[in-house]
Amino acid sequence: MNDNLLTTAYFNEENYKESDKFYFDCFLKLKKEFDFSYCAFFYKTQGKYVLSYKHFFNEEFSNYAPKINKKDAFSKLKIPIKMQNSIIGYFLFVKKENFTKQEKEKAKKYCLEISYIIKDFEISKIFQNQLSILQNAILEKNLATKKLEEQNEKLIETDKIRSEFLANVSHELRTPLNSIIGFSTALNSEMLGELNEKQKSYTNKILTSAIHLTGLINDILDMTKIEAKGMKLNLGIYSPQDIIKEVINTTEPLANEKNIIIKFLDSYEGKLSTDYQKLKQIVCNLLTNAIKFSYENSKVIIKTYKKENQFYIEIQDFGIGIDKKNQNKIFEKFVQLDNIYTKKYSSTGLGLTITKEFVKMLNGEIKLKSKLNKGTTFILKFKN
Repeated sequence: MNDNLLTTAYFNEENYKESDKFYFDCFLKLKKEFDFSYCAFFYKTQGKYVLSYKHFFNEEFSNYAPKINKKDAFSKLKIPIKMQNSIIGYFLFVKKENFTKQEKEKAKKYCLEISYIIKDFEISKIFQNQLSILQNAILEKNLATKKLEEQNEKLIETDKIRSEFLANVSHELRTPLNSIIGFSTALNSEMLGELNEKQKSYTNKILTSAIHLTGLINDILDMTKIEAKGMKLNLGIYSPQDIIKEVINTTEPLANEKNIIIKFLDSYEGKLSTDYQKLKQIVCNLLTNAIKFSYENSKVIIKTYKKENQFYIEIQDFGIGIDKKNQNKIFEKFVQLDNIYTKKYSSTGLGLTITKEFVKMLNGEIKLKSKLNKGTTFILKFKN
């Protein structure tokens, strides 16, 4: 049994008055059964007896201290309190006259009864204290939860405003960029007349920069849609070859800038159930990266094939490659590897994140194989 069991409530400041009254009532009941002038209750803790409560019923004993030896002046009666065969404390009664045998018997009997009442009282106070602590903990938890919910609502609202702003800005920027791409394409193809070498070089740079900037804007717009769960699938039956050829035509100006040859090795003849725009964006992101991180005067190879009822697309470059320790990081949002070569290129760090999300939406898988300074191969797998 806990040595402090009988004093928990009494020494609790909040319940001091209640405990004070409880012990006084206990002593008052004993007073009615036999006569005494002073009473005290001691409990045992850590091998020592400590005064828990005392009361006097006669002014004569108001200054009485149990430690003072006054055998000649007073008669003392000490009744042990036993619980589970252990002494946990005792009652002390004092008066001027000697206690009679009958008073001693009554004292033992009623002190035993009172000790059980005290035990029940203290245990109930312990439970009350624990309940109070639990209630306070629940209240604090509810307040903390409410505060977190309010903060979460604010964050959601802030994120919504941010997403709407980015979407609006992206739309506003795409319109003039489409015009720039269209006009520079017309000039570059000499539809409006022949160009000299310097003019061709400038129009090609305009077209390349516009395509690159459009890609950055598309990344931001696509990511906001993905985060807002506003991205929807538009499935249809399409030729993957047509999609890939369209992407190659779009990215050729980027390849020409670095004198990179794009080879398309197609061994698949058939259609695929897919989302045209999303598959196009997937291939475009991977092919753009392949060109971006390839060495000049090299090549990029695109392969398509069927294997065990699965449709595969592989995009292989012979560029800087990706260190093995970073291969799991490249699909994370806003990740740009710390590489001197990669710092030459501006990027949102969202391209591969969006690519992975789109592949996942199309129930596909994306993997990569890479070695530093040897190149990287991205492998896409879709159900046929």
